[in-house]
Amino acid sequence: MSPGCTWGALLLAALLLQPALSSPDFRVGARFAVRLPAAYQPGFAERTTVLEAAGKRQPRFAAAVSVEAGTGGGYLCSLVVLLANVTVWASDRSDQEFAARAVCQLELTEDGQLRLTDGARAVVWWSGTAGQGAKALRLDSKTGNLRLLDDKKHTVWQSFDKPTGKLLPGQWLRVPSYFTVSPAKNSSPFYSLELDSDKIAAYIYFGERKYSYWELAPSTSNQAMAFAGMDESGLTMYDGRWRPVAKISPAVNKGPVRFLALGDDGSLGLYAYDSRHGSFTPSYEALAFCDLPLACGVLGVCSLSGSCRDFAARGVRPAQGGTLCNATATGSDALHDMVEVRGVTTVLRADSPLTNVTVQQCADQCLRDCSCAAALHVKDDALAGSGVCSHYELTAGAREVIGGGDGQGHSYWVKVLKGSKSNCREDEEDYNAKNEALTKIMIIFGVVDVIGLLLFGGLCAYFICLRGRAADEHACEEDGEAAGRDRGAVQDS
Repeated sequence: MSPGCTWGALLLAALLLQPALSSPDFRVGARFAVRLPAAYQPGFAERTTVLEAAGKRQPRFAAAVSVEAGTGGGYLCSLVVLLANVTVWASDRSDQEFAARAVCQLELTEDGQLRLTDGARAVVWWSGTAGQGAKALRLDSKTGNLRLLDDKKHTVWQSFDKPTGKLLPGQWLRVPSYFTVSPAKNSSPFYSLELDSDKIAAYIYFGERKYSYWELAPSTSNQAMAFAGMDESGLTMYDGRWRPVAKISPAVNKGPVRFLALGDDGSLGLYAYDSRHGSFTPSYEALAFCDLPLACGVLGVCSLSGSCRDFAARGVRPAQGGTLCNATATGSDALHDMVEVRGVTTVLRADSPLTNVTVQQCADQCLRDCSCAAALHVKDDALAGSGVCSHYELTAGAREVIGGGDGQGHSYWVKVLKGSKSNCREDEEDYNAKNEALTKIMIIFGVVDVIGLLLFGGLCAYFICLRGRAADEHACEEDGEAAGRDRGAVQDS
């Protein structure tokens, strides 16, 4: 065969094989196993690619089996979708750990169930598609959607229906829908982005209770949201007639949006890909640092400068955790007192706040409830002395009131152990006294500076006047001498 025919045959073969090589399927009966270390290794993490998207566009999607060491002496096994090195979808079951001597195995069974198993064949995660005719797992190279297909190429299951922390362009959701992230494996609290007919909201969950800290609603109250769609311009909410009613879009143009992310710190943003640095950068951030629920933990207050200061610096030592509810006590008020922290509010909003209550009623009800750690009363200008009262299980999300002052209608109360209230008052008085003393010192020094500047300016003006007067006198003397010489010259002539 001539060289020309050989190259032609190779080119034809490459073109015919390209679809199969660029978009491979994970088919029925296929298995993919990741073997784990013989002994438990803290910090162990490994990802092995199962499917990789075709094309030259960077970054590319890939599906992988991910294994990492858990906190209970075992390992967490999950199927993930990656965009470059960012996990955009995961089958995480953070409560499922298995023995260190096991393997993590992905398989598509004969009855169409996609599942992850350990070395003892215990199922860690499954797709729930048994008996639905799934024949192959395929990764969409454009969108990153992971799909199970039947023999007619119809979608039986897809990752886009189960978002986990991120939304991708091309992804559509019916309302209501939600997805969650946890700050750490096997831990509480956790964050949730929830899409409802009246609003999109970010929540933090403490046990059975949840508090919102960010919301977006349609511009008019009679517009109900029915669908959510992601594209490269952001997230758009639509009503039942597919009319846009709300949108999250980039604040700055950094290129196409690659995903919307709910971070493990509760942050929410849109991200674009920076090809120059090979990383993702935010093009929109919904929350500043002090707007995050746990920016300063549960024992700190976020200042207007963006730094964290302990409640103790304000003379307050919140009662937390097991000290709140005590089965041997007749009531929470037998062990605790309530202390007002002036100039402080919280970014958290309770789902069902109490209305038309006074500040004292708000604090007293929190004191009697052993699960209540803090209370916020917001004054209603229409009702003298009354307002809206919210109770919280933890002193999270505390921040200084924007604009300063003592709260501008906000009254934030914290539960403390009985007996420490007087100390809190003394410490708070010391704190306020120090602030007042510092303010007075600054005022005094400011006045002194002004007086000094005035004196300096006066001396400068006086010196300039003296120099000007001396110059004038000298000029007059010179003029007089010149005139005298002129008169003498006339007489001589």
